Order: sequence, then structure tokens, then C-alpha cells
Amino acid sequence: MMTFASVLDFRFVRAALVRKAVAVPNTGGRTPMNLFRFRDIAWSGTLLICLLAFTAFCALTKRVYGELEGSLQNPRILTLEESFEVAKASNLTIQTAEQNLKTAAAQVRAARAGLLPRITANGDYTYFRDVQKSVIQAEGGFGFPPPGGEEAATQPMPTPSADNEAELIELEFGAHHNLQGTVSLTQPVFAWGRYYYGYQAAKLNYQAVEREVAAAYHQLRLDVSEAFYGVLVAQEFVRVAQQSVTLVEKQLGIAEASFEAGAATNFDVLRAKVQLANAQSQLIRAENGVRVAKNGYKTFLNIPLSEEISVQGSLESVGEHPLAAGSLEALIQQALENRPEMGRSHLNERAARKQVDVAKTRRLPDISFFSNYQISQNERLTEMNRIWSLGFRINVPIFDGFATQAAVQQSEAVLKQTELGGAQLTSAVEFEVRSAYLNLLEARTLIEAQRETVAQARESVHIATIQFENGIITTVALTDTQLALAQAEVNRLQAHHDYVVGLARLEKAIGQQLQ
Repeated sequence: MMTFASVLDFRFVRAALVRKAVAVPNTGGRTPMNLFRFRDIAWSGTLLICLLAFTAFCALTKRVYGELEGSLQNPRILTLEESFEVAKASNLTIQTAEQNLKTAAAQVRAARAGLLPRITANGDYTYFRDVQKSVIQAEGGFGFPPPGGEEAATQPMPTPSADNEAELIELEFGAHHNLQGTVSLTQPVFAWGRYYYGYQAAKLNYQAVEREVAAAYHQLRLDVSEAFYGVLVAQEFVRVAQQSVTLVEKQLGIAEASFEAGAATNFDVLRAKVQLANAQSQLIRAENGVRVAKNGYKTFLNIPLSEEISVQGSLESVGEHPLAAGSLEALIQQALENRPEMGRSHLNERAARKQVDVAKTRRLPDISFFSNYQISQNERLTEMNRIWSLGFRINVPIFDGFATQAAVQQSEAVLKQTELGGAQLTSAVEFEVRSAYLNLLEARTLIEAQRETVAQARESVHIATIQFENGIITTVALTDTQLALAQAEVNRLQAHHDYVVGLARLEKAIGQQLQ
């Protein structure tokens, strides 16, 4: 939409362009008319640019505020599966478990290195300011190289004088500048399976940590399900509370009309008002319960508390789940076979046995192969020295201060702890399955019972309302039927909540993917 200011500015720019098109005689210099025309065009262009920038700014601001308003009016809707995906991306327990898996993978690579050859290389340079010297007597110089190297060797040997039968010769041992490099290779040949057992133990530990990550995901799914259904049941409690307020308001209207007609006393009106206040209080508590449940839900999913959300789901179960009709013994057996915790316990026990084998091999001799290649050079050598050697080395432990014995005892104690932990875990899993199964059956029975109870309570309220309108019963009797209906609705919702949560707990207890 073009504003009034935009129209004026457009006319001003148009007038300036028209003035620009008017022919002005060229006087050969800058006239005041030319100067005014240039200023008008520049000022008009500046205003046009400012107008365009302001229009773009207004459009951007409107878009931002529109998105903000839309986010406030349209809360974020999350299903159960979407909730799990959000929690999985930000849950600290999952992140810790995945880091443990990376650590276990690095331990496998480190253990595998013991089976592979080790190659090392080193080099050094040494400077000696003074080298060792020695003075010897040589008769005629036979048997000793003359000082001065090869050039001196071509010169005739000095003849001993009559006064000094033997000539003194000074020799230097070593060189001032020395270079040396060595490449070494070592390969374990026979160590009674020490490195192989260690590698197997590391692999078993990695597999155990994989089960730990799976167990963390199962627990996360259960926690998300409980928080999700907690919000749903809180919202249903608000609906029941609103229905109670509506019924009591209708009761109050009937009581006031009967009182004005002289068919009821003021007691009925006062009691209806008290009942309405109580129902409104229950509604306030229920609405606050929704806010608390949502805040806990958002905190668990790491969603900002200021963000508005809404959950999409139902507490009503569709038909009977196969787990509720299954055999308890079959469910326990399935849990012992499929639970990630049970698999982790078995793998930890096997890894502990391998560690015992590793500790026992430390008291036995081992054989390794080695090979060295060494080069050296200094200023006295005409060619570089090269030395290559290879062989086998046997290491026989004789006495290590009882360190091996202590290591064996420690690994055996860890193995015993792992076995005891596995037995304790078996009992805990069986107890968890039994509890979840019995709670699920209880919730299913309550749902069947409450379904008929709610229908009867609604019919009772309908009959009591008609009787109250006709003055057959008092407000006390009507209030009792309304309270009975509200309690029946709450019990029905709680039974549905317990059923879906109990089903999630049973699925987690037997190691099955949560549905």
C-alpha cells in the first residue's frame, strides 16, 4: 500500500526528472541553475533510497513479528515418537553411553596393537670437544699408522736418531662429530596367549558397552513415555474438572430459580455456591497440574520452558495388547534372553575370565623376534658404517615382588564380583517383569470395571438432576451423585494411564521395542 508520504515523494522525484530533461543553454561554465538542478536530483535520489530501505525494514519487521505471533498462537505439537527423537538428541545419559562406546572401541585398537610388530626409529648427533688421546712409542713406526692420515703414509718414515731410539706418536681415539641412526623391529612370537586374551577381553568389553547403550535407549523411551502420558492424563483431569464446574453451575442456576419461586430454601443456594467454589478450586489445581507436567516434560526433553508445546496422543488403548494375554513365565524367559542388561552381564563375565588368563600368563616366559639396522658416520670415516642384526629374545620372569600373584588375585576377585552381579541382576529382572505384568493386569481389570461405573454415574447424575429440578431430592443428594461421577471419571482416566504406562514398563522389562 502506498502511503501519502510516498505519493508526495514520488511526485517530487518526477518533477526533478522533468527539470532534468529541460534544455539549459550551455554558458561554458557552472551556472547557478545547473547547480540547483544537480542538488535537486541528488536529494531526490537520496530520498528514494531511504524510502526503499524503510519499506524493506518494515516488511522484514512485519515478517519477524508475524513468525513470533504465529509461534505463540500455534504451539509446537509433539507425538510420542517425536518426543523420543528430541530427547535422544539432548539426553546426557545417552551421550555419556555413546562416549563410553568410543572409549571401548579405542581399547580394542590398543589391545590389538599387542599382536602386531613394533617398529621404532631413533637418531642422535653427538659432539665431543675433546677426544681421547694416547701417546705410544714406535720403533721405526712399524705396526702403527703415521699421524696425518693417508697423505702422511706416502711420506718416508723418519729415521730414529742415535740419541732417541724410539719415536713418540700421539693417537686420537674417536671423532668430534658423530651421527648415528637406528631402526628396530620387535614382534611377539610366543607369550602363552597373553596378547590374544587381552584382545578378546577388549572385544567382549566393547560388546558389553553396546548392550549398555541399548539399555540406555530403552530406559530413555520409558522415561519419555511416562512424561508424555503424564501430560495427557493431566489434560484429561482438566476436562473432568471443567465438566464438574459446568454441572455445579447448572445446579446453582436451578437452586436459585427454585429459591425465587419459593420451592427451595436458601440452604440449597448456599450449598450450590460452596460446591461451585470447590469445583473451581479443583479446576485451578488441575490446570496448574498441566503446567507442572508440561514443564517437567519440557525439562526432560531439554526444551525451553518459555516455548509453548502441545502433545498429541491418547490414553485409550486400542484392543488388548498381546503382552497382557501372555504367560508370565514366558515373559520372564524372554526378558532373560533379550534384556540388554543381561547380555552386558554375560559379556562382562566372559571378559573377566579372559583377564584372569592374561594375569596368569605374566608368570610364564615369552619369546619375541627382534631386528635392528644401525648406521653411523663421523669426519674420520670415508664410508658410512652399516650394521644389521636379528635374533630371538626370551624373557623369563624370576621374581617381580609378587606383583603377578597380586594381579591374578585381583582379576579373580573381579570375576567373582561379576558373577555375583549377574545373579543379582537375574533376580532384579524377574522381579521387574512380575511387577510390571501384575500392574498391567490390574490396570486392565480397572478399565473394564470403570467403564461400566462411569456409565452408571452419568445416568445417576442425569436422573438426580431431573429429580432436583422437580424438588424430589435436595441439593445434598445431587452433589453426592456429581462427586461420584467426577471420582469415577478420575478413576477411569487413572486406569487408562496406568495401563499404557504399565505396558511401556513391561515392554522395557522384557527388552522389547516400546510401541
